[in-house]
Amino acid sequence: MTPQEVMDRTSFPEVAALDDGKLTGYIERAESWIRRATGRKFREETDPDVLSDLRTATVLLVEYLWYHDHPDVREGVLSQVESEKIGSYSYKVSGAGDTIQEMEFQATHTGIQELDSILESLKVQPVQGALFFSISGPSRVKKCNEI
Repeated sequence: MTPQEVMDRTSFPEVAALDDGKLTGYIERAESWIRRATGRKFREETDPDVLSDLRTATVLLVEYLWYHDHPDVREGVLSQVESEKIGSYSYKVSGAGDTIQEMEFQATHTGIQELDSILESLKVQPVQGALFFSISGPSRVKKCNEI
């Protein structure tokens, strides 16, 4: 994907205004994310539906990465503060990965339903089907009436 394609497809004017060098960096990060999340490389991909999903996922990830690169957002994400009290005012952050399952989910999902759905659909699917077993040679198990 080219910087111009991202500029044409993004819904953020700020992303469209980035210079080509910045956009190229975000595109490379997005493509790496897709490879890691799906466990696949798409160099030889020709299916138009998959290519369309890859373009959409790349643009959404560029926007996501751009947004999370802002200092205010990054500070909030990296902050370990769970509660704060100033005078009579206080607040508590809850639900931010309270269980192992929630933490695993947050580590593998962006929270953008469309993007997470695309990434999930592009993952390598395990082969499912009949299992065939073969036993060769004479059986070493004695029949019950031979014992």
